[in-house]
Amino acid sequence: MPTFLRVVDTTQPVCRNLRTKAMHVYGQDTPDAFSTSRSSHYHCLRTQFVTGPDGGLSVPEQCRPGRECFEAR
Repeated sequence: MPTFLRVVDTTQPVCRNLRTKAMHVYGQDTPDAFSTSRSSHYHCLRTQFVTGPDGGLSVPEQCRPGRECFEAR
């Protein structure tokens, strides 16, 4: 996995429906689950698309509490 210098706040909850291929390889604690990576393609499990049920983009910074389709892990 390519490594990029980035600060990741793993204390911020991310929606349980957000997925990227890195999560299947490295697990749910991969930095790609908490901060958008240029090497990852994100999608929502509910829609199977790059946008969530509310039409918003499926990326870690947006799949957070306050979004109407958010589900805690």
